[in-house]
Amino acid sequence: MDTFNYRIFLTIVQYSSFQKAAELHNVTPPAVSHIVKQMEQEFGVSLFIRNRRGVVLTTSGEQVLPLISSLIQKEDMLLQYLSDLNGLKKGHVRLGIFNSMCKYLSDLIYGFKAQYPNITFEIYQGSYENIIDWLKTGVVDIGFLSQTVNPHFPFYRIFADPLICILRKGTITASDTGISLESLANERFVMQRESCDADARRIIDKLNLDIRTVCHVVDDKTTIEMVKAGFGFAIMPLLTMYGFEDEVKMLPIVPAEERVIGACVRNAHDLAPAVRKVLEFIQDYDYGEMHEKLRKHFFE
Repeated sequence: MDTFNYRIFLTIVQYSSFQKAAELHNVTPPAVSHIVKQMEQEFGVSLFIRNRRGVVLTTSGEQVLPLISSLIQKEDMLLQYLSDLNGLKKGHVRLGIFNSMCKYLSDLIYGFKAQYPNITFEIYQGSYENIIDWLKTGVVDIGFLSQTVNPHFPFYRIFADPLICILRKGTITASDTGISLESLANERFVMQRESCDADARRIIDKLNLDIRTVCHVVDDKTTIEMVKAGFGFAIMPLLTMYGFEDEVKMLPIVPAEERVIGACVRNAHDLAPAVRKVLEFIQDYDYGEMHEKLRKHFFE
């Protein structure tokens, strides 16, 4: 079965661009347009519409997306199984990863490719919400998530990331070795969107804190800048602070809180050989050494 047209379709969805799909598949833009027209005639529905954001799926397009993604995954899986008959010589693995986890990415891929040099990777970076959507639709094979936001996917725990409180430099606190969040109940709070800041929200709900949220931002860097400017305090995972440790005051939360990070897949019983190997490598990788270095770097 020739699935080239379906791969064109998925690339258009990924980049919201006919032009980009043409470049990546070494065909002309008119050829891509012709392929889409053929598919629309075959399916009897319109698949894409154009707007200011570029090319987006129609409702019908959204409905066929997971089916086409699944079909391509099955074909890739078959090809990898055939390859695996003679040893794991080739394969392609797509990873969904959030910002702070990227600090481990190069070491993970470098270490894996030292053992399996012909396995290729495709990286998708985004929020927890993005990664969940990519797992559901088959855009990625493995997604890194906090356990707090994992809806139902098989979850493979890899490490716990301490949560800390960050405040503007010079802020006077009762102790410089730790802080209770209850003591900040009347202070202004900088919060990210729920899809980015689920663990901070979990703690606030657990402690039933009545806080004044003054900023609703979308990424780690903006959160740090808002705290640095004196808009309020924030709850951040330790991993997000690497490179920003001199810009704000950082204190461990007392009692200690953490986010549990893991690798998720859509279906643990339906993994291609290369994906399974990468998942095993992710689980066996020693994150402790780097994480301990980060902790000592910040607090000792």
